[in-house]
Amino acid sequence: MCDTHRRQFLAAGAGMLGIGLFSYEAQGATVTALAITCIDYRLVDDAVKFFDSHKLINDYDQVSLAGAALAAVSTKFPSSNAAFWDHIAIAKQLHAIKKVIVVDHRDCGAYKVAFGKDYKSESAAELAQHKSVMEEVKAKLTKTHPDLASEFYLMALDGKAERVI
Repeated sequence: MCDTHRRQFLAAGAGMLGIGLFSYEAQGATVTALAITCIDYRLVDDAVKFFDSHKLINDYDQVSLAGAALAAVSTKFPSSNAAFWDHIAIAKQLHAIKKVIVVDHRDCGAYKVAFGKDYKSESAAELAQHKSVMEEVKAKLTKTHPDLASEFYLMALDGKAERVI
């Protein structure tokens, strides 16, 4: 089998498996943002509506990691830390993103796991806990990617989101 056929075969197989061999056409595309959301099934549709309402239809890459902002900095999730930062670098390289939008949500299981008995469930305290994590992520993002803007939101379980930072 010649080298060209091998590459075509591998690319086709990777595409069927959904793994990361990127087409040359996709590498030239640009989008405004990388959206980072939590994996929580309860808010998948609301997240799409949120990004659509921010005029980002087909204009963002998306990554879902447990805890969203928490995934970037929690010592409880070291592999998520790497994934968070790697995806920012990949989105910059492939799609020249201009900003990162992070959407945490209330009643987050990842926050409960990470904070244990120190998890805050009361509304104002929960907001403060998310804001503290978001501030840590924003500081690191500003240091590592000073060219990127950022927005941080907290979404309620009814799909309404408020900007935190």
